[in-house]
Amino acid sequence: MRLICPNKSFFSNWIKVEIKKRFESNIADLDNKIFNKEAHNYEIVLLRAKSFLKFKLKSKIRYILSPTTGLNHIDEKIKRLKKIKIISLKNEFDFLKKVNATVEFTIYLILFSLRFDQLKKLNSKNIKTLGNEINKKKIGIIGNGRIGKKVARILKSFGAKIIVYEIKKDNKKKLNKLLSVSDLITLHIPLENNNNFFDVKKINIIKYGCKIINTSRGEIIDEKALKVAIKKKKISYFTDVLSNESNFSKNPLMKLKKNIYYTRHIAGLTKESVELTDKFIFKKFLKLYEKN
Repeated sequence: MRLICPNKSFFSNWIKVEIKKRFESNIADLDNKIFNKEAHNYEIVLLRAKSFLKFKLKSKIRYILSPTTGLNHIDEKIKRLKKIKIISLKNEFDFLKKVNATVEFTIYLILFSLRFDQLKKLNSKNIKTLGNEINKKKIGIIGNGRIGKKVARILKSFGAKIIVYEIKKDNKKKLNKLLSVSDLITLHIPLENNNNFFDVKKINIIKYGCKIINTSRGEIIDEKALKVAIKKKKISYFTDVLSNESNFSKNPLMKLKKNIYYTRHIAGLTKESVELTDKFIFKKFLKLYEKN
């Protein structure tokens, strides 16, 4: 079997060596158009969220390996095909407890957001803008899973006042309170069943001047409504993700010149986390592959 990987820079040396031992491979940093022209001539595709795999009627693909929890970078039509096995980190809860990259990046974005206006003026001769601290800030955490719980624990150690909302347990009243009083809101919910969760009604409740952090998925927010709120309510949006990231330059939020900071889906990309997830996903794939 032959394997294609369009994200050479975002995979560990370990997995590249293991692939070359077993498969004829094309491991490179490919433009998404070139990748989609070539991908369907291979039986195995290895990718991260940096590339979007489109559906094609005639395809040789039998396995898709994606060391990610979300799969919105794979065409929905492909996901429905029984002949293609998708191996990912979805629902691998015990393993994911070991992965810390997105937790750390969330804390970085929170700290950065509180000093953002100050940092922008570092090259100025007269710095007159003061930063802010986490201590005593009301921070709303939407999603109380593995990432939300770790983020909450770290923020508490800084002296933040934490309000947690868990979709499966808490009621609408608690969410509305979180939205209306939080100085900063950080999002940690999966895309599945939560498309446009953060809709115009919720956005309109958010406190004036609130900072929103998103290291989940762009599609969980109504970005058009958020764009209006950023202008009207001076909300700031610090995000690692946007909807339709394969064509992010056309996203409505990218037209804003103020109060938005986008890091292009790098939260999970540390040397440690990449090697850890590469090993897990490739070994999981080999068990399935060797059975067939």
